[in-house]
Amino acid sequence: MSWLYAPRLSALGFSLRTTIAALVALAIALWMELGQPQWAPMTVWIVAQGTLGESLSKARWRVAGTLGGIVSAIALAAAFPQAPWLFFPALAVWIGLCTALGTLVHNFRSYAFVLTAYTCSIVSLSAQAQPDQVFSIAMARGSYILLGVICGTVADMACRSNVPGKARAAIRSQLQQIVLEAANASRDILLEHGTPESDLHNIFSLSLSLSDRIEFSAIEVGRTKGIVDYARATLGLASRLMSRALGMRSRLSAVPQRSECTQTLLEDSAGILDRLRVDIDDADTLQTLRQDVLALIGRCQANIEQTVSLPRAESDSGIVFNDRILLQGLQLTLTELQHLLGCLASDPSENPRAESYRLARPRNWYAAIHNGLRSCAAVLMAAYVWEVTAWPDGPLFITFVSVVCARFASFSNTLLASSAFFSGAVWATLAAVVPVFLVMPVTASYAMLCLTISVPMLIGGLATRAPALASRAASFSNFFPYLIGLDNHSRINETEWFNTVFALLSGLGFGVLVFRYVFPFQLTRFYRNFRLDLLSDLRLIGKNRRSMTEAVWVGRIVLGMEQLIAHTKSVQARSNDRWLHAAFSMMTVGRNLLQLQAYRAQIGLPENARAILARLCESFASASAGPETLELQSREALESLAVMENAETSRNTRLLLSSVTGCLIIISTELGHRNEILEAS
Repeated sequence: MSWLYAPRLSALGFSLRTTIAALVALAIALWMELGQPQWAPMTVWIVAQGTLGESLSKARWRVAGTLGGIVSAIALAAAFPQAPWLFFPALAVWIGLCTALGTLVHNFRSYAFVLTAYTCSIVSLSAQAQPDQVFSIAMARGSYILLGVICGTVADMACRSNVPGKARAAIRSQLQQIVLEAANASRDILLEHGTPESDLHNIFSLSLSLSDRIEFSAIEVGRTKGIVDYARATLGLASRLMSRALGMRSRLSAVPQRSECTQTLLEDSAGILDRLRVDIDDADTLQTLRQDVLALIGRCQANIEQTVSLPRAESDSGIVFNDRILLQGLQLTLTELQHLLGCLASDPSENPRAESYRLARPRNWYAAIHNGLRSCAAVLMAAYVWEVTAWPDGPLFITFVSVVCARFASFSNTLLASSAFFSGAVWATLAAVVPVFLVMPVTASYAMLCLTISVPMLIGGLATRAPALASRAASFSNFFPYLIGLDNHSRINETEWFNTVFALLSGLGFGVLVFRYVFPFQLTRFYRNFRLDLLSDLRLIGKNRRSMTEAVWVGRIVLGMEQLIAHTKSVQARSNDRWLHAAFSMMTVGRNLLQLQAYRAQIGLPENARAILARLCESFASASAGPETLELQSREALESLAVMENAETSRNTRLLLSSVTGCLIIISTELGHRNEILEAS
């Protein structure tokens, strides 16, 4: 309970300013004699976020979503007046479509789509008794939302100082965090220490989430957009560094025998990564570290050149070939590190807008279709309940069903998120008892009302900033103003209040049941679909399709692992470790296959080597090739190219063939291990 009796100053400031903004919005709505003034403070709490960038972004997309919902509600009411069995299927299809589109995008663009869905439901169902009043209801709804957005945004902007400077400091701190974590994991791999798969996943996942949050930082820093470009590039390069490190892990396990000189280079590289913890805060020491990395890259290049220039009798030994394979992989890893440090230091010589540096969040069409169908079915079922029971509060019930099913469809764990939302509404109901039954019946003073409702609002705001309670607290803060049932000329009576509460909790509970029983998350189905998606993408890599880039490939795997962990982290730890290991193995195979496709396009590659790689890529592009076949063909290609490299006289061609051989060693090593994703069972 430390969040309540000893809150952080930032949490206390957030709660205080949002409560004041909500009360001001309520006072203005009452002064304007709006029909449902409680929607104004609700909007203030909905758009309130931890940073100004998040608040402004959510406010902007809330206005856009509200306008879209208003227009669609007017269109539906006009198209199907007094025709419920045409209106409800059309409404269900529209909500399903918006939910599906919201799944395909992220951040608050997703929120705008789902807001369009349930705003359409709210406005059109509010006008079901008087369809000719739908325009007036829509304008009133827009007025509440706009008033709440303005009050919340003004309060947020007025209570913050030096926003650009703090945003730059926050970006710097977040980038240093991800760089240090990636460096520590890479160091452990180079020293051949065991690194848990969950730690590796956390690094990729953190890079992806921080890349999403950069959008909000861009709003805060204003005109200095270059900082944002370098930040995005740094996050992308942190993921590339981890990908290279995973490749080095495969190289180290495949070629355990190496010379003392190569082992020294590996240890020196690990020492460079270890120095980052001390040097990352100071610009001068960071530049010195970059120069040391460049010196290590030079040493790697010199040793690689030496392995090629050795007399044939000496270079035929396995140790020399192993050294070349390891040194080429180490050189690639250090090159990624050098670019990473350059973007972290905002070096003008770097190109932060390079497409290869950016992270990607691939669209999940399977989830979009399922979420759309689920929301459509939920609205139809709720409409059927209203039609059968003739429940007077049926429109309110349908409204909250659509709110839950649209709002939480894109969450990683929909059941957990919707259950927390329902729990917060229950707490809001209990908190509303005091003002509704004890205060409002005995006084009409707005000051007394503010004194009564400000305490629960303050507590809800503090709980919102506590990570463990954030979901429930957000629901509490949203619904508490709604359940007070304010009006200028009357107060809500007990019967009406209980009916409203029952409709609210029934709608939210029905939404939870929909997530549990309509297209629910099933672990076996997730494994099957995740496996099929990765195998399909691997075949696209084998076919050399331009749409399948390294960023898309890595992003697909990271998002799948996030969903897996969100549903099973408390009960399937051992199974998770196996699947994380299999997913990282697939990531390494796919990334090196992409590199082989790039080598195939190089002019210096001999034609017979190009033909060998073409046959191997065709095998990966084939749906009938199993893991044993792919491993066998990878090892055959490896042996053929190793012989070809040994017989080659051209220095540049030998280096290129060694690079190709290094990729084949990684692929064959990973395919040689048991991988549940590749196995047909």
